[in-house]
Amino acid sequence: MKEIIIIGAGDFGKEVAWLIEDINKITPTYIILGFLDDTIEKIGTSVNGYNVLGPVSCLPDIIKKNPACATIAIQNSQGRKKIVDMLPDFDRWETLIHPNVNISETSRVGIGSIICSGVNISVNSSVGNFSIINIGSVIENDCVVDDYASVMCKTVVGSHSIISHHAYLGSNCTVTAHRTIGVEAQVGPGSVVVNDIAEGTTVIGVPAKKGLFDGERYSYL
Repeated sequence: MKEIIIIGAGDFGKEVAWLIEDINKITPTYIILGFLDDTIEKIGTSVNGYNVLGPVSCLPDIIKKNPACATIAIQNSQGRKKIVDMLPDFDRWETLIHPNVNISETSRVGIGSIICSGVNISVNSSVGNFSIINIGSVIENDCVVDDYASVMCKTVVGSHSIISHHAYLGSNCTVTAHRTIGVEAQVGPGSVVVNDIAEGTTVIGVPAKKGLFDGERYSYL
């Protein structure tokens, strides 16, 4: 059994704990030591039965006592990258794939990525390092999902598409075949992408057009 620490005690952290519990139901694999989170109010509390042990900076001290692996359960890609960069010597990032994920033998998933329940990844596709493919999403054939990408629930990525690093695809959106979503681009929930999306651009709607995200909601320009 591997000891594992979940970094991030928010909503996605709870989902990742559930994912690990589902893995253990099939093959006992992990002992969840608890969460790490920089939110002061959460430290010392319990989230779904697991203690919040301290801030992320505690990880080096914890692994001196326990040879634990870790996963980053934070939906914000820049947040994930910041944590990886602040722990350059840590090399036990765990890749988590839910037992019911359907993934082709000709596809690959990189280190530190999280593939949630009900995901389908078709042939000759790749998911990079520290990316998230959330519940019920579909990655069709010959796609590239680059490092630190975030694909939210029930999103469909059409064949031969590229989701560049740090891109964000909101829940229930569709990327039609042969599209490129640029670096740090955002696609709002429920949107349908029929054109390539430039680097750093936010789009929303059906079909997806340029928009804004103010941290809480999407709106058209």
